[in-house]
Amino acid sequence: MQIEDTIYLDYQAATPIDERVLQVMWAAYSTHFANPHAADHVLGWRAATAIDAAATHVAALFGIQADDVVFTSGASEANAMALNMAKAIASQTRRTEVLIGAADHGSIRNEAYNSGLKVKHISLDRRGAPDPDHLRETIGDGTALVSVVGVNNENGAIAKLAKIAELCSSHGVLFHADLAQAPLAMEIDLLDLDIPLATISAHKLYGPKGVGAFLLGPGVSELIRPVVMGAGQQGGRRGGTMPTELIMGFGEACRLISIGGKAERERVSLLRNRFVKILEKKQIASLVGGREDRHPGNALMHFRGQNAADLLARLQPRIAASTQSACSSGSIEPSHVLSAMGIDREMASECIRFSLGRFSDDGQVDRAAAYLLEQVARS
Repeated sequence: MQIEDTIYLDYQAATPIDERVLQVMWAAYSTHFANPHAADHVLGWRAATAIDAAATHVAALFGIQADDVVFTSGASEANAMALNMAKAIASQTRRTEVLIGAADHGSIRNEAYNSGLKVKHISLDRRGAPDPDHLRETIGDGTALVSVVGVNNENGAIAKLAKIAELCSSHGVLFHADLAQAPLAMEIDLLDLDIPLATISAHKLYGPKGVGAFLLGPGVSELIRPVVMGAGQQGGRRGGTMPTELIMGFGEACRLISIGGKAERERVSLLRNRFVKILEKKQIASLVGGREDRHPGNALMHFRGQNAADLLARLQPRIAASTQSACSSGSIEPSHVLSAMGIDREMASECIRFSLGRFSDDGQVDRAAAYLLEQVARS
């Protein structure tokens, strides 16, 4: 995607809303504006029915039932709900530890650190994903919850979710996966993977900001502790009036991925590889990590000898990319993800994450690479 003079290469921070999603949302603003919890008239019933249909689309993308979808304000709220469940377990048992990935998103890290529970980190494997071998050594009778990022938002590494789920199940430990980045990177069936709790966000899959979901597997509903109590909406699992228009956009975004996700991942992977090949052939940057088991749009690049923040500033307004997660941007500290990968401060300061997506094309890739070459040559 190109907006005026800017080539957008920051899809892992936020995806543009697909035009087809916008059309569904605009129609909803006109016809489904009634409160979906208004049970005494037809317009309220229709809004509620539209939400049920959207929940079906969301659920289908993850191999679960619509009743197992709890809509939230976004992934951060859903992540907080997972930590609330850990606190509930701790209050009833002697399990008072939570294990989180060393490169997990800030929303999980901050919730864990402020939970009152003992927090341990799961170290990363050589790809930059949570290491199941280290988890095997760390998990125990005192563990209430294991939470990992399924697809890392900075290095693109895809976690070995099935192995992690198996370890958690064998120890009777609740498992939560933050899957905000996963729908654009892999096929997901929560039941097949045996993942009882998952977090997703609409604005990471071409839907609107302000809505996400907490996905539930069998037998965990009784452990839910809402962040927002409200007046008992969503069966008491999450309070507040449900934003029909946002939810309908979310559902349509998931439906579109269900239909065309595999082909899109293959196309985006080819574009990413084209971009990386140009930069590596010209010897101005190298890919951090391997191409296997990686988000197809992720290109975390190391520009040796170049300060990443300075380079990005010189690229403005031509290229939109990031030095680290958007939630951590502006920090003077190096990315905690790169630090957890064993990358030193100097190298971390030379890394830029480019992320490609649905609206990227060959022309944008070539123009972005050419402009990078020009700016690096001038330095």
